[in-house]
Amino acid sequence: MRLKSNYRKLVISISVILLVVLGTVSYAWFVLINRTDSFIVTAAKVDISYDIILDGSTLDPDFFVFNSGSSVTKSGVYFIDVSDIEADNFVTNLRINIIVNSTVDTYLRVSLIDAVTLATLDFEGNYGEVSIVDQPINYSFARHWDVNGTLYNDLYDAEVALGGITSNDVVTRFDEWYDNHLNDGYYYYPQKIEREMTSEPLLISFIEEYDGLEFDTKSVGYSLQLAILVEGIQAGNNAPVINWQMANPPWGGTW
Repeated sequence: MRLKSNYRKLVISISVILLVVLGTVSYAWFVLINRTDSFIVTAAKVDISYDIILDGSTLDPDFFVFNSGSSVTKSGVYFIDVSDIEADNFVTNLRINIIVNSTVDTYLRVSLIDAVTLATLDFEGNYGEVSIVDQPINYSFARHWDVNGTLYNDLYDAEVALGGITSNDVVTRFDEWYDNHLNDGYYYYPQKIEREMTSEPLLISFIEEYDGLEFDTKSVGYSLQLAILVEGIQAGNNAPVINWQMANPPWGGTW
């Protein structure tokens, strides 16, 4: 009899536990399905793009077209003239701006992939191209100038302010991008770009006017094939270490 009594108590206890669990689950399900409150979450984003134009106009560079019996367009590879200074797409007319539309603090780097090529024509009339090993293109990367201790955006402003620049003036160039391309192929914007949800799009100059610089033209038949890669990462959460495998910035110091 005692065994039956204990068994009956065990069955009753298990039944009560099951009823409690079932009731709790049912109530939770009812509340979750029928709740009327709501919430909105806005996720931060890293948003980087670029704008490539010629001489400040709306003229976009053409993609590189290679003709060898049939026309092949190299999408993403731009055709830049390096021999005709009167050409609209001559290299000194090239302008590249980086557009930052992030909503979180951002670090930025850019890679230029380029090749000087020579158009060829064989004895059968077939067109071809050959990549040329040459000195690196001296692109006009964004910079400012220190003339006698005063900063100017370009040398023209300094010449206007000083009535001309002579050999007695001390002129120092400061690049706005850190050149690390010989190590990893990238140019880094060394400042942390501070952003928030309400920030307007920011335009950062990468390649600008050939102010204070000169470009040595190539012979007719040469051209420049140019592609650009832009990368942006959030400045926080150890992102440069995780994404770029860089414990410290290439220019020194800490992130």
